Amino acid sequence: MGSSFTITLQLDGLPADAILEVRLPAEALSVALEDLLEWVLPMDEEGQALVQDSFNLEENPDLPEIYESFLVVMEQTRSGLCQVQLTEKSRGEARVELTEGTCLEEDDLPRGCNSSLLLTPVYDALGYAEEQGYDAGEPDLLEWLQLCAAFYFLDRHEVPLPNPNSPCAGTELKQVIENILNLELVGQTKGGEANVITAEGRSFIGRLLAETESYIDRYDIFSDVLWDGDTGEALFGTGHGNDLRVETFIAEAVDPVRAVFLLRLYDGSLDEFVGDWENLVISREFYNRLLEPVVDRSVTPSELLEEIVDQGLSLLEDARQLEEQKRSNALIARRVGDIRDSFPQ
Repeated sequence: MGSSFTITLQLDGLPADAILEVRLPAEALSVALEDLLEWVLPMDEEGQALVQDSFNLEENPDLPEIYESFLVVMEQTRSGLCQVQLTEKSRGEARVELTEGTCLEEDDLPRGCNSSLLLTPVYDALGYAEEQGYDAGEPDLLEWLQLCAAFYFLDRHEVPLPNPNSPCAGTELKQVIENILNLELVGQTKGGEANVITAEGRSFIGRLLAETESYIDRYDIFSDVLWDGDTGEALFGTGHGNDLRVETFIAEAVDPVRAVFLLRLYDGSLDEFVGDWENLVISREFYNRLLEPVVDRSVTPSELLEEIVDQGLSLLEDARQLEEQKRSNALIARRVGDIRDSFPQ
């Protein structure tokens, strides 16, 4: 056996040429794969710096950014936000579970003692919500998601509401339709030939819109945050920061599943799916995709996040007070003008 071997890492979702090649000592062959990844992608900055020192930046100046992408996924894994599936190419693309303690074997490695691993992060937003107790404040989270999604297509795209007694409507879709009808969100025209949104339906939409816009007003500032460690200040809206909205929702005791879903409704993320809406509104995987920002996100240390949130909310308060002062000054100016105009010239 040689004194070292090279492990090549590729992250699913990155370009094919965005790879890391790390040389490890031969004793790493006896280390379980999950421990091997901790070796290459350690939690502490000192360990990360040792790995980065081995990068050939002349050959690939993008290596630090690529490495950061791997570190983000590993931090998500440690935080329970995702699981990682491993494909070890030196073993014929066989899937290897990260938690099974599998080790690389010298005999399995191709000539040159190299191994190539593909890391695939797997996100399960609904599973995570169940584990953390996020239910959007509703008795049944999935039922509420289905109701809102179906009603969105009815209102935004004016799709016809299927007859719940139609043989084409499966059990799950029938339940969604019946929920909409039972809540009297939709009625029929006098002739019965079309469905219309009722006053209760409009009120339902109005409540959701008001709630969503309250999230935008208070938390949109955290969609682009860059922390300046030298000054101890958070920079907002630079175009180069991290989206910390989900972490801020959690810090502020706002249900992140509810907030993210309403924001996705608001920004039109569902519009591209209108052609298959009847199948998608009853698909658990559909909601996992929509809610992926709940789990595919950065993980900020709690003390740092608290400081960032304080600075962001303070900026919003300053802006609010400034706007109130401007309105007050404008009102005073109008009143002074009215008084002046009331005197005879």
